[in-house]
Amino acid sequence: MNLIEARIGDNGFPEVSIAAFQLEKPFDFGRFIADVARHGAKAFATTYSMDEDEAMQQICEGLTEQLRWQDSSIEMINPGSLDS
Repeated sequence: MNLIEARIGDNGFPEVSIAAFQLEKPFDFGRFIADVARHGAKAFATTYSMDEDEAMQQICEGLTEQLRWQDSSIEMINPGSLDS
């Protein structure tokens, strides 16, 4: 398994797998998310001929809105553990 795998399924919802045991702390995951956002801004800017800063602003707004809206549940398919 890769450290992190993410895709948008045919139903439009994210499918995400995270091997948290391969990260030292949640802080490292936050840094990963920031790097993904930067890559996303570059991808949207080049794909849609828009300003990269504007793309990043919109990504941050979407992230902020989703973080505030925490009434949806997340289905754990394979709960993580450090125990064998």
